[in-house]
Amino acid sequence: MPAVETRPAGRLRRGLTEPLLPFAALALLAVAASAADQAVLCWASVGALAGYSLSGSV
Repeated sequence: MPAVETRPAGRLRRGLTEPLLPFAALALLAVAASAADQAVLCWASVGALAGYSLSGSV
């Protein structure tokens, strides 16, 4: 009996649900907002990072 195959859709779904992708996107948003002197957007993205990490997603 062959091993369980990984379908392309399964690999894509697994890649999109990895916690690294949203964490990296939020971190880049925080840095870009800070560099652009957008204090509200910067703090909102930092708050999103904190909420994401406290939710147990990371």
